[in-house]
Amino acid sequence: MLKSGMLNSHAQSQPRLIKLALFCMAWLLCAAVWGDAGDIKAQKAEASFGDNRIEIAARFDVVLSNDLQEALKNGLSLTFVYEFQLTRPRIYSWYKQLSDGFGPNSMLSYQLSYHALTRQYRLHIGSFYRSFQSINEALAALGIVRNWGVLNDSNIARDHNSDFAGKVRLKLDRSRLPKTYQLTAFGHDEWQLESPWIDLAKAKSEDANE
Repeated sequence: MLKSGMLNSHAQSQPRLIKLALFCMAWLLCAAVWGDAGDIKAQKAEASFGDNRIEIAARFDVVLSNDLQEALKNGLSLTFVYEFQLTRPRIYSWYKQLSDGFGPNSMLSYQLSYHALTRQYRLHIGSFYRSFQSINEALAALGIVRNWGVLNDSNIARDHNSDFAGKVRLKLDRSRLPKTYQLTAFGHDEWQLESPWIDLAKAKSEDANE
């Protein structure tokens, strides 16, 4: 009788163990997928008044998926774009939105590439570039922007308008990819690299001056 009860208890526990094992396998699979996915996360963004312009400083954490890193090593260049959008004063913001075709008011482009001969990563800003030994070093530099001038010679910048507000983001510009890669990127999350918009805070020096 005792033996029969033990057998029944063992039989009832088997489905639970199977469910637990399946759950663990599913969790490990999801963790592997999430770990391989690229991402851009905003850490901070500040604005200050410069000489007849607004100066932006921001920091983003950038992670590339294994597929994007492999594409880089195979000779693909990746273009990343910082975008600035004015949100206040509202009337001027609306006018800028209309005049800019409802796109970002300012953009700053970086190009990331890999050179197999030197085994280095290069980050281009216009004709200027920096070289890095590792992808992590290159991505860390990509995620930092300082003294980016926007709204040059505008009334907002000249008058140090205290009502000024804006937002920024960083994204992979898929429109700059070769056509074959644009087709590959369509519908694949690892190629949809784009941070959320982050509101610009006033730089501490600006707060102290008020």
